[in-house]
Order: sequence, then C-alpha cells, then structure tokens
Amino acid sequence: MTARRTRICSLLTVCLVSGLMASGGVTRAGEGAAPRRDASLLRESQAASRRALACLRDRQRENGSWSDHPAVTALVVTAMVGSGQEGFGPRSEAVTRALHYVRRFVQPDGGIYDRFYPSYCTSVCVSALAAAGLPEDQELLANGRRFLIHLQADESEGFTPDDAQYGGWGYEQSPAREEMHRADLSNTQFALDALRRLEELEKRPDADMDVPGWVQTPTELAYERAIKFLERCQNLKATNDQPWASDDGGFVYHPGQSKAGAGPEGGLRSYGGMTYAGLMSMVYARLDRDDVRVRAAYEWACRHWSVTENPGLGQQGLYYYYLTMARALNAYGGEALVDAGGVSHDWRRELVAQLLKVQKADGSWVNENGRWMEQMPDLVTAYALLAIQNATQRW
Repeated sequence: MTARRTRICSLLTVCLVSGLMASGGVTRAGEGAAPRRDASLLRESQAASRRALACLRDRQRENGSWSDHPAVTALVVTAMVGSGQEGFGPRSEAVTRALHYVRRFVQPDGGIYDRFYPSYCTSVCVSALAAAGLPEDQELLANGRRFLIHLQADESEGFTPDDAQYGGWGYEQSPAREEMHRADLSNTQFALDALRRLEELEKRPDADMDVPGWVQTPTELAYERAIKFLERCQNLKATNDQPWASDDGGFVYHPGQSKAGAGPEGGLRSYGGMTYAGLMSMVYARLDRDDVRVRAAYEWACRHWSVTENPGLGQQGLYYYYLTMARALNAYGGEALVDAGGVSHDWRRELVAQLLKVQKADGSWVNENGRWMEQMPDLVTAYALLAIQNATQRW
C-alpha cells in the first residue's frame, strides 16, 4: 500500500470515528454524548448580542475607536463582523470607521501597533482585518503575517530549542531587563489565532507531502516552533523538560511563572484561562486531539469545569477565560464535558446561559474585578460577544 493510500485510509477511519462520536456512538474520557439544545436559548443569545452591538455602536468614539486603543477596537470589530447581524458587516458605518482607525497604526515593519505591545496589537488587528475580509487589505495582511512570524522567539534572535522561551510570542521583542520574560502563553495564543486566520495567504498548488519538493510554509514552521513553547507551559512531566513542572495537564502563563502562584507541594499551579489558551493553541498548531498533550489539557478542563469563575483565579480575568474557553472547546470539537464528579455539562448551553444572566441592562458586560483591564466595558463586551459566537456556532 502506498504512503498516499495509507494516509487516505487513516483519514477515512478518523472520519468514521468522528461521525460515530458526533452521533453519540463513541465517547472519549471526559466527554459525554452530544446534547440536544433548546432553540429558545439560541434566540435569546441573538437578542442579547443585538443589545450588546447597539451598546458598542453608541460607545464608539468620534475617531472611530473604542477606548482609544487599536487592539480594543480590533476586538470589537471582530465581534461585530462575526455576529452576522444586519448593520454590523464589513462595510457598515461603524466597522468602516473602526477599520480606518486601526489602519492608522500600520507601521513600516508590517506590524499594526502604537508604542507598546507590538505582538498582541498586531495579532488582534490582523485578526479583525482578516475577519472583515476586504480585498484592499490583502497586502497589509500579508505584511502583518510576516511581521508576526518574525516576532516569534527563535534562531533569528539567538534562541535555540533548548531555551525555555523558544517558539513563543510576548509583549517585548527582546528583554529590556534581565528578569523580564520574552514570551508568554497569552500573546502566543493570540498570535497563533492570527496566523491560523491568515494561512490562506500561503496557499500552495499542492500541499500533499508525497509531492517531490514539498516544503513547509513559514506558518507551518512557526506552528512547529510554537509546540515546543507550549510544552514548556504545560504541567505535564512526560513532555515538559522544565524542573518546576507538575503533572496535572493544565497550563501556566509562561515557563517559570503562573498567575495562580505555586501549588501546596511546590511547582506552579495551572489555571483556567491559560489551560484553555494552551488547548486552543495546540489545536491551532495542528496537534491531533488524541495527542497526549491535548488530552491532558482537555481532561484538566473537565475536572475544573466552571462558568462562574476562572478556575485557580476566581473572578480575575473571568471574561478572558470565557473567550479562551469558547474558542478552545469550539476548536477541539467536544460538545459535553464530564466533570470530576461524573456530571455531564453541555458547555455551549451553560456558557451562553451564564453570559445572558450577567449582561448589564445597557447591553454591555463588565467585570467588577478589574484585573487585566476587565473594568473596561468595551473590552469585556467584545470578549463576551466573541464567546457567544463561538458557543453558538454549532448549536
């Protein structure tokens, strides 16, 4: 049997198993049968989204921005065009004004940022422009992709695969002080999301690995490097070569630091927002969902299931947690999670119901715990809308 025929057979087997899983015929550890969902909650979520979009439209500033910040503006744009609601498409007045504002921050190096955070700002800005999909932005997007790949910590900066920061993205292009880290999982997940959206810019006539002369694209190479960084953010001794790693399968902020602090027996505590960021990033980097690293992260999420707090941090970064949860579980493909007590949870329904429950009367969302800027209604409302969109995508 040729290599190509073997791969086709393997693909058919995967499709068959996936189909059985979708129909409830096969389940994996931590996964319940696909649930039936009430259409009324979907309609409620659409009404809540309309209220939120109207609120954001009213909060747009004269210069076209939200919060006078290109990244916040880009997140709102992504939420607007992703809503599919009338009046918020790529050529709508609000989005047109916002994109004009974002384009003001295009830099000669191809990035889209103001004075700070070139990686984060460029990632969310090119994601917004890619979501809008306007033909006039194709060159800008291609430049943004090259800029993001250049920002990855790799050999071009003197990093080797043995360095803990290798393969990641961070706020600083290079450490300004010895104690500063170069890369972190939050920036890395936003960069990988952007690169995934921009992959079509690297289209090849034939990507079959049997074709003589086949080579990896720059984005595929970036994914490969990123996997090494992701391993070093995960509490999984089998694949993490860092001495602090424990073995619960969850993720921390960057190698050597967790925003949830140290565990009672030493090591770094995993927490919700980063574990979902790690799960999403591994799927985007094309690791199979049966990979031991992916399964360990998913099973951590099952054991620590919650829609009322960010596990490990309580109310801190709660809406960032909702966004990363929805993106990660949507990308992973699971529909029902079985928690540590054996209870099955329809994550889409529970997440949407919780977000509708805490929406403000004016249509916005805000976190009373203001850590990581979550006191800002513009930012948090964008997070919530994007979470709802991911949760309702396969309703």
